[in-house]
Amino acid sequence: MKEGATLIEYGQVIDAQAMVEPPEATELELEPGHPGLGDEGYVQRRRGLFDLCRRHRLENLGPPIIEYTPEETRIWREVSPKLDELHVQHASSIYLKAKRTLGISDQEIPQLRLLSDRVHQETQMHLVPAEGPIPYRIFYQYIAKRGFPVTQFIRHGSHPEFTPEPDMIHDCLGHVPPLMNRDYAELLTLIGKAASTTNRGDYVLMLKRFSWFSIEFGLIEENNETKVFGAGILSSTGEIPFSLSKDVYRRPFVTDTVIETDYDPSRMQDKLFIIPSFAFLRSEIENLIRRLNIPVL
Repeated sequence: MKEGATLIEYGQVIDAQAMVEPPEATELELEPGHPGLGDEGYVQRRRGLFDLCRRHRLENLGPPIIEYTPEETRIWREVSPKLDELHVQHASSIYLKAKRTLGISDQEIPQLRLLSDRVHQETQMHLVPAEGPIPYRIFYQYIAKRGFPVTQFIRHGSHPEFTPEPDMIHDCLGHVPPLMNRDYAELLTLIGKAASTTNRGDYVLMLKRFSWFSIEFGLIEENNETKVFGAGILSSTGEIPFSLSKDVYRRPFVTDTVIETDYDPSRMQDKLFIIPSFAFLRSEIENLIRRLNIPVL
């Protein structure tokens, strides 16, 4: 895996073509090659957070308050300021405003319970504690009910700018701030309702591609400049400059093209789409759901 690449989104735990979904994990499983393997202290910490967050999710308790360790705080303080510098230069103004409104600091790891309360006040969305990747249908069922699954663990300190899975840095600095926007929140909710309602694998694949090229790796036009709003880009110091470089093929977001475009989550993204606004994106998903005749509108 290339450093700087954003890897797996929560709904990406299936084979997108065959629609084969693994069962829900009941205990921590680190994939082969994970930088934390062999570090018993890290593995034990992850097991504890896995069990705690899983219990809070299943019992609908909301994000637990976490006492982060000095090592976890060190990693946050190393990565977050670098990302913030890039955000100021390249992130959407909608994202930047929301990040400041939420008071996300580059020195202290935020408590997701507090962020969840603030997001709920603004858009009626809330954060659901996730112990790790969860099956796509369960993931989308949460979103359909205006909940967004987020992790509360921090990546391994040996490679602080790299993670083989969504972690607190990816979720908090990528996914959470846009939830403050009403059009974005409604867009997500519609994707969740549609993906958790339909039993057609080809429809789910269309929705996943739509989500990948917007929620995860979306670009937006602001004041004649291309800015970043996708969480997969915003949470990676490598993806931000790469997404705006000459090495990436960028074109306007056309839904029919997007839902036919494959993607590889294991590498830097060299094909991206640009939207004019979140309102446009919300309208596009509404039109797509009508065309597919999925009964959620």
